[in-house]
Amino acid sequence: MLTEKEKINKAFEIFWPLAISWLFMSLDTPIISAVIGRMNNPEICLAAHGGIVLPIALIIEAPIIAMLSASIALSKDWLNYQKMYRFMMILCAILTIIHAFICFTPLFFVVVRDLMGTPAELLPFARVGLIIVLPWTWSIGYRRFYQGILIRCGHSKFVTIGSFIRILSLMIVLFFGYIFRNHVNGAIVGAAALSAGVVAEAIFAGIKGIPVAKHFLNHDTDVTVISNKELASFYTPLVITQIINFGWIFMGSAAMNRMINPIASLAAWPIISGLLNILRSFGNACNEVTMTILLQPGYYRSVRKFTFYVAFGSLMIYALFILTPLKEFWFQTFSALTDQLSTLARNALLLVFLIPFTNAFLNFYQAILMLNKKTKGILEGLLVFFVVILVFMGVGITSQKWPGIYIMTSGMNFAILFQTFWLLLRSKSFINQYQSASE
Repeated sequence: MLTEKEKINKAFEIFWPLAISWLFMSLDTPIISAVIGRMNNPEICLAAHGGIVLPIALIIEAPIIAMLSASIALSKDWLNYQKMYRFMMILCAILTIIHAFICFTPLFFVVVRDLMGTPAELLPFARVGLIIVLPWTWSIGYRRFYQGILIRCGHSKFVTIGSFIRILSLMIVLFFGYIFRNHVNGAIVGAAALSAGVVAEAIFAGIKGIPVAKHFLNHDTDVTVISNKELASFYTPLVITQIINFGWIFMGSAAMNRMINPIASLAAWPIISGLLNILRSFGNACNEVTMTILLQPGYYRSVRKFTFYVAFGSLMIYALFILTPLKEFWFQTFSALTDQLSTLARNALLLVFLIPFTNAFLNFYQAILMLNKKTKGILEGLLVFFVVILVFMGVGITSQKWPGIYIMTSGMNFAILFQTFWLLLRSKSFINQYQSASE
């Protein structure tokens, strides 16, 4: 019987490869933004990349982002793995076709110009960027499917290595883009770097994941294969959840376009959201750790304490950015923002004080619901988040008193708090069961 300290140490052993992977994934936007900020026409290119291309790419990929959790939960044996693989490939194909329609048809102007209200000077930069990131969705779906296999079979270290390959590929493209900065704009370079990174990581995940699946998954034919109805029941709430999860970013860009000083807010947005992704990266890993550890009885108290440690550590990192010269380094030295944009971003960072700590527990409660196949509760929590942030957007648009980035960051701050409380309420019955098993 393991002691509580040994259980927490076991949680940290699973945590570190995943946390580093999340950290690597969160570095995409800051690194790309830092390079774009040093190229020609930085404010326009930052706004086009971070405020238009990325939100659209994210909402298109939203239905596939839950594939990692689905792969962990449902690819229990070889036959179920094969069914999940077919499902993933079909879904990726459909989403890629939707992406292509937005890029190459008049639908682009409906979505980007009319629906998002994008300023005219950003449109040509945004369209080229969207075309370049066309491989994004399929690569991410394929990658997350095999990452789930690797995590389930105890090979999470390959997830970390894959994330490193992604960053390395991205930086190689950025390096050459910067060298030829007089011949190519930052929006093109940023989009090319994004695509190169996810494609390289997807290839690596497949190379490592396929043999692991063949070797470690049960190949018995006398198993129950998940039915289409069961798969739809499990995955549909996750799809809706992710559409809302990324949809608010899309709507946020549209809202900022309708508030004061829109281009400045859109230009500062990838900088502040990139930093926020870094601050949330460790808490995000609590989802996979909780799902993995709670498969074993008697671990609830240890995982809860582990989650608190991660939440507190994330808060301390946030405090460093607020209270030390690290903020000047990040916004001015690293990100190369102008004085105006740097001030805007620093003020926005002050408005997300609840997120670093709360995010760890959000992922903790979310994992409990997912582990017990109660994904409807996760959807409900995100709807709470969505309603709160919509209220903030409405206030920002009608009042016309504050830059859009202030409205978005303050809205996120309180929306995630309400979302976490809802997930706590929905997972309460399962928590009581886990607590009883731990006694």
